[in-house]
Amino acid sequence: MGAWGTEPWSSDGAADWFAGFFEGINADAKITAAFAYTDDYDAIRAACWVLQKLGRPMIWPGDLDTLDGFLAEGIGLLTAMIDPDTDEGEEFLELWDNDASVIESVRDQIRELEMLRMPPTEAG
Repeated sequence: MGAWGTEPWSSDGAADWFAGFFEGINADAKITAAFAYTDDYDAIRAACWVLQKLGRPMIWPGDLDTLDGFLAEGIGLLTAMIDPDTDEGEEFLELWDNDASVIESVRDQIRELEMLRMPPTEAG
């Protein structure tokens, strides 16, 4: 068995397990559908949570060639939701009465998605 890190997904065996677990799930179609409407805030946030948790190459149950695009799109959609100068932001923030804890929660999601897009660092 090959292992390349200490995280639960950092081995060949774990990668195989995840692939079997998600067999038959069309994650790409589900994320695409969630991102189809920029004002479906609940679906966008839920889809971004899935990306936060599963958006790693050894876990992602979809096409790896689409993963980075989904991460980038999720970041863009979440960013627009908390930007008062966008239609989405104006509406989302109004729905939540500009609740600072909701805004911070969305910012946390953005940070996590951004971290997934960063290339892994090499051990020195």
